[in-house]
Amino acid sequence: MKRAIILPVLLALAACSDSPEESLAKAQQAFARHDYPAARLHLEALLAQRPDDSGALLLQARTLLSLGDGHAAQAVLDRLGAAGNPPADLAEMRAEAALLRGAGDAALRELEGRQTPEAERLRGMVALAGGKLADAAAHFDKGEKLGGNGRLFADYARLALVTGDTDKADELLAKARKIAPDGIDTLLVGGELAVRRGDLKTALDAFGRAADLYPASLPALTGKAAVLGDLGRTKDMRAVLDKAAAFAPRDPAVVYLRAKAAADAKDWAAVRAAIQPEEASFPALHPVRILYAEALLRLSQHELAIAQAQPIVRAQPGNTLAARVMAEAQLAAGDARAAMATLGPVTTRPEARHEELALMAKAAKAAGSPDAGAWQRRAESPALPALASDLGAANGAIGRKDWAAAIAAYDRVLASGAGENPLVLNNMAYAQLMVGNLPRAREMADRALRLAPDNASVLDTAGWISFKSGDMANAKRLLRMAAQKAPGNATIDRDLTEAERAPG
Repeated sequence: MKRAIILPVLLALAACSDSPEESLAKAQQAFARHDYPAARLHLEALLAQRPDDSGALLLQARTLLSLGDGHAAQAVLDRLGAAGNPPADLAEMRAEAALLRGAGDAALRELEGRQTPEAERLRGMVALAGGKLADAAAHFDKGEKLGGNGRLFADYARLALVTGDTDKADELLAKARKIAPDGIDTLLVGGELAVRRGDLKTALDAFGRAADLYPASLPALTGKAAVLGDLGRTKDMRAVLDKAAAFAPRDPAVVYLRAKAAADAKDWAAVRAAIQPEEASFPALHPVRILYAEALLRLSQHELAIAQAQPIVRAQPGNTLAARVMAEAQLAAGDARAAMATLGPVTTRPEARHEELALMAKAAKAAGSPDAGAWQRRAESPALPALASDLGAANGAIGRKDWAAAIAAYDRVLASGAGENPLVLNNMAYAQLMVGNLPRAREMADRALRLAPDNASVLDTAGWISFKSGDMANAKRLLRMAAQKAPGNATIDRDLTEAERAPG
C-alpha cells in the first residue's frame, strides 16, 4: 500500500523540479505520443506554478478528455473559459466533458447553435447513449454533409455494427481511415469489425496497433486481450491484462477477461477471486455470471452456483452452457429431478451434444427415472444431427471467411470424436492459419498429414503453414509433393511458386 501512495508523490516531486517551460515541453511530447497520464502529470506541475496559463489549460483539457475524465476536464474547461481567449471548439470540448459524465442534456445545451461536424458527432453520441439509433444516424449524416471527421465516421461505423450492417460499417471505416488512419477510434472500430467477421488476425493487428500507439487506452488493451484469449494465447492475454489492470483493476471488462483467462486454465479459485469483489457491479445476465457459477460449482459451493446460473437459464432456456452448469450444481446438491428439468430444453433437441445427454442420463439415474436407460443409450450413440449441424456451420463459416466461427465449430466437431478425420483437421489448420495462430495451425496440419500423407489438399495446407512459419525447406518439400499429386491445381501451383521464390 505504501508503494502505491509514494510512487505518484515521487513522480510529482520530480515534475515540480522542472521549470514551467520544461514541464510544457515534456507534456507536449507525452501528448504527441498519446501518453496521457504522463502529459497530465507534467501539466499539473506547470499549472501549479502558472494557474492561468491558457495554453497549458487547453492542453490539459484535451489530455483529460482523452483519458475519459469528464469531471476533471470540466473543471479545467471552466478555468480556461475564465482565462479569456477561448479556443474555437470550446463548446464541443465542454459537450464532450458532459457526455463523459453521462450528462447528455448538458452536452446538448453546450452545443446549441453549433453547426460543425464535431457538434453533430456529439449530438449523435447523446442520441446513441439514449438508445435513439435513428436520431444518431441522422446527426452523423448531417455531420458528414458538414465535412465529417475521423471520429464521426468511426462512431457512425460503430452504430452500423450495432444495427448489424457490416457492409456500411466497412464503408464508414474506410472514410475514417482516410482521414485518421491511426486515430484511436478508427483502430478500435476496425478491430471490432474484424472480430464481428471472425478475422481474428486483423482484429489483433488493429487492437495491437491501438495499444502500441495509445498505451493508456483501456479499450485497446482489453480488445487485444480478448482476441488473444480467443486465439488460445492465454499467457500473452494475461500480460496485456496486467497492463490494463494497472490503469483500471475494477473495470468490468478487465475483471471479466481476467476471470476468463483463469477459467481457461481451470484455476477456479482465481476465477472466484477475480469476480467476487466486483460481483454486484455486473448485470444478472452478464456472461461473467456463467464463469462465476462454474467456479463456484468446481469449488463445491453448489447453492451459490445455482443462484448465479438460474437467472440466465430462466431468461435464456437454450443457453446450453448455463443449463449444464446449473444442472450439474443441482445434481451435486442432491436435487436430481431439478437437474433433469433444467436440462430438458437442451437435451430434447435433435442436435443435443454428448456432454448434455450424459449429464441428463446421470441425473435420470439418480432420480430413479424410468427413462434413465433411454437417456444413457442416446448419450452413447453418435450424435449425428449435432455433428452435421457443426460441420455445416464450420463449412459455412469457411465460405464466408468467418474464421473465428469456423474454429469454434471445428472445435466442437473434434470434441465429438471426429478428431481422426483428416479433412476436418485440414480445415481447422487452415482456419487457424488465417487468424495467425501458427502453432495451433501446424499442430492440426501435422495431425492431418499423419492420417492422409498422400492427400494433395492436406499436403498443400501443411506446406503453406510451414512457409508462413519460416520453415522453407519443409514448405518446398511438401508443396512439391502436393503439386505432383494434383498437377495443374491453380492454388497449389501458386503456393509452390511463391515458396520457390523464397530463399532457404
